[in-house]
Amino acid sequence: MVQVLLLGGHGKVALHMTKLLTKAGHIVTSIIRSADHIPDINAHAISPGLVKPTVSSIEDATPESIAVQLEGIDWVIWSAGAGGKGGPERTIAVDQEAAKKYISASLAAPSVSKFLMVSALISRREPAPYWGEEDVASFRTGWKAIPTYCEAKLQADIWLYDESRKLEKAGGKSVGWEDIHLRPGSLSDKEATGKVDLGRARAKGEVSRADVAAVGVALLERGDVAGLWVDLVEGEEEIGEAVERVVKGKITARTDAE
Repeated sequence: MVQVLLLGGHGKVALHMTKLLTKAGHIVTSIIRSADHIPDINAHAISPGLVKPTVSSIEDATPESIAVQLEGIDWVIWSAGAGGKGGPERTIAVDQEAAKKYISASLAAPSVSKFLMVSALISRREPAPYWGEEDVASFRTGWKAIPTYCEAKLQADIWLYDESRKLEKAGGKSVGWEDIHLRPGSLSDKEATGKVDLGRARAKGEVSRADVAAVGVALLERGDVAGLWVDLVEGEEEIGEAVERVVKGKITARTDAE
């Protein structure tokens, strides 16, 4: 039985994850902004005893308060974000700075062995060298439309990756450590298909939030995903097969530009 801290617990991807994680028998502490969200959190858990809705401000969290939240936690999932509310300043405060605070605290927490960052496919400095013209155009359009968000997500991804490599060089943690970067394209509320384009995926495309959640949980359940940047859009490969291929092949979307 795994203890999971789920940040941004009322988000649509997080709600799908809550169902999948509790179905697997894991206990989910779901961090939410408002007590009004508690019924939704409970409704998505397979059993009420496996979920702990917790009202807390991620933005206002301190290293000390985060350390308390992380006591006894095995896995941390970052699925939080400003969602465009509050202007560029709040996007930086939540998507970048708050994420970095939770990453640093998780790296230091004795019990935490995995950190899953739900990021974004366009969280990168330059177009991927394996993309076609439509993918490059989609990437540039995204950065032009929401540059603050893109930069904030990229800085959080880089922080998680770089600090994780520093930990490895220092000898790691007794419980182990895996930084997992899941980077979906445009999100939709379509039904899950169970089929994806995963790893070095194309940039032009969308993916259902349900499939994002399924891939995220599948990556967490493994023990060999450290450092991989896993891009994701809808595709034709079964999720289980795609995860196996990407992880065994150590296929990463990260380039030297990041």
